[in-house]
Amino acid sequence: MPRPRINIMIMTQGEPDAPVRSYSLPWYAPRAAIIIGAAVVLLLLVTSVLFLYYFSESREVVALRGQMDSTRVAVEKIDALRQELIYHREFTQRIAGLLGISVPNFADSVDQLARRPSALAGLTDSGATMEFEDLGDSFEPVGVLVSACPPDPNNRPRGLPLSGRMSRGFAPRQSNPSLRHNGIDLAAREGTPVLVTADGTVEFAGEHESFGLLIVVDHGNGFKTSYGHNSLLLVREGEKVARGDRIAFSGNTGISTAPHLHYEITENGEAVDPAGFLGQ
Repeated sequence: MPRPRINIMIMTQGEPDAPVRSYSLPWYAPRAAIIIGAAVVLLLLVTSVLFLYYFSESREVVALRGQMDSTRVAVEKIDALRQELIYHREFTQRIAGLLGISVPNFADSVDQLARRPSALAGLTDSGATMEFEDLGDSFEPVGVLVSACPPDPNNRPRGLPLSGRMSRGFAPRQSNPSLRHNGIDLAAREGTPVLVTADGTVEFAGEHESFGLLIVVDHGNGFKTSYGHNSLLLVREGEKVARGDRIAFSGNTGISTAPHLHYEITENGEAVDPAGFLGQ
């Protein structure tokens, strides 16, 4: 038996002489139209989902690429710091060997070198004269402990933050970036009390990738002081401190070859030489 067909007649209303158009469709035409429509809608949905998926993936790729760039920069910095550490280690061992001293502890060797500063003159390495112009007085006491000198009337930092000897000076303009140094290093035994050198508020107290356990104090007059490589912090961020307060114990945290304190002073964001603020 033949399948019925669907006949459609179309006439124009208001025009009696207009021809009548007649169309004959197979019986399955409505079902086919529904199936095709559903397929089109499904295709649009799948396309939208795939577009959103790849869009989110591309954003993650961009973020990962940014993280890789940051990691690459960090690795380059670590390499530069590693070279600096190697330089300082070899430098210390070379001096110790030439002076005939042992260096089980860097602070101990600094104390021994302090008693024989003249022995540094004229040292040579492979026939070339070594330069010690920045180390001439670096193993002598460089100031007065903060508790033993009068405060500055304008609350500027004054005095040494701990009892130690300077093992590295202020060198912010070295041509080699890895050798630049915006403060001074004070060699001291681990656990030596660290004292704040002016009244202020603790701006930062925590871990730093280079300076280890670090404290930064804002003195409210454009001056800030930083105390790095500590073994233990005794204050928290936001805490008020008074000149001479014990804020930490020195140590060997962060990127460091031996126990010491990194002491830094900034004035209006610019590093200044702490040697001018040590109460001499």
